[in-house]
Amino acid sequence: MSPESKEYLDVIFNRSADGLLICDNTGRILRMNQAAERLNGIRAQEVVGKDVKTLLEEGQINRSATQEVLETRRRVSLIQTTPRSGYTLLVTGTPVFDRDGGLEFVVVNERDISLIEDMRRELVRARQESEKMRDKLAELSLMELTENTIVARSQSMEQTLGLAMKLAGIDASDILIQGESGTGKGLLAKFIHKNSPRARHPFIQINCAALPENLLEAELFGYEKGAFTGARETGKAGLFELASKGTLFLDEIGELSQGVQAKLLKYLDDHEIMPVGGLVPKKIDCAIIAATNRNLDRRTLKKKFRLDLFHRLNTFTLTIPPLRERPEDILELTGICLKRYNKRYNRRTYIGYKAYDALKSHSFPGNVRELINIIKQAVVMCDRRFLDDYILRAIEPARTEAPARAVKEETDLGRRLLSVEYEMLAQAAMRCRTTREAAGFLGISQPTLVRKMKKHGIAMKRSLL
Repeated sequence: MSPESKEYLDVIFNRSADGLLICDNTGRILRMNQAAERLNGIRAQEVVGKDVKTLLEEGQINRSATQEVLETRRRVSLIQTTPRSGYTLLVTGTPVFDRDGGLEFVVVNERDISLIEDMRRELVRARQESEKMRDKLAELSLMELTENTIVARSQSMEQTLGLAMKLAGIDASDILIQGESGTGKGLLAKFIHKNSPRARHPFIQINCAALPENLLEAELFGYEKGAFTGARETGKAGLFELASKGTLFLDEIGELSQGVQAKLLKYLDDHEIMPVGGLVPKKIDCAIIAATNRNLDRRTLKKKFRLDLFHRLNTFTLTIPPLRERPEDILELTGICLKRYNKRYNRRTYIGYKAYDALKSHSFPGNVRELINIIKQAVVMCDRRFLDDYILRAIEPARTEAPARAVKEETDLGRRLLSVEYEMLAQAAMRCRTTREAAGFLGISQPTLVRKMKKHGIAMKRSLL
């Protein structure tokens, strides 16, 4: 079949995905392809030879591009509805002139935009849902911040809080909060957000160690339609988008995989993200606050954390001292927790000097989280209003358990090693929330940790919060 042949041109005309019509210079329809039949809900033999004015009069179309081209002698584009098919069409009429400049034909191109309209409505709905979710998350975050209090009676904590307030005032980003588990890094991040110009916008947080790499990347950066098996038909906005104009808090950032670290570094450099399966980057404006209880210097030396990302996040560093180094805050926190849980559980309990002295000298490997747990347990579980005996029993095992097992003046190497092993396992059990986290803390595998804990009769300390 030759490209110049009539059969070849007929195939192209009828196989076109767009509707095509050809009209003469009076508005009479000469040809109509199969796509135009489908889009208009009309068979070609019904309309070929008819004037487009007749179709208008019969109500088969509401507007005619051909008619407007005949009147203006210029290309015309318009939106046309077709009652018989229910489609909404984008119709373009193009004039064809002869050598003398006379109008000879009108070529009409029709394209269905109903699908585009449906997609637009779906996009509007998705954006509305995203805004509702963002507002809800912001509301919950501020409620949590209102119910919790940052205590800074100690000089070290006063300095940390003062620096945090300064960073909040200048709307600083790329802030790294360091501190042991349970010291309140998340609460300090919320404090910075609440006192920054972004306070009216969302505060979004995620624990980077809680999700595997592929899910974490999709949660952070979102994904496009069909990006992977099981993906939502409309795609999904990531946490970066939800935190737009607000703050994104990345807890336990030391656990990020190398691939996610690279994408995070790109955002910090040019404030653009690439959704999973996407081709076009998105410009996002949100402040980044990261937190870790790991030694990132050591992890960079072991090639487990990117040095360039560490330097970017290390622009502003805040360090929260452990609770054992600020006894003034222990007393203040104890009073706040006691008042809060007395009110919540309708109790009238109190603590004496004996319990206060014991709490001040306690090492608190679990930091603020451990203190809150001790006071909450005492208020809820103790049958008496005076809580000293209950609190002393709660903290005494942690203080005496390890020494009780140690052999005084022991010179036998095997027994001394077992004693040190017990102390380290007991510390990990108190400090960490799961056996997996404790294994990472000690630098051993999870099965080895479980086996050794079973040998020593040690169990993980479960929080009631």
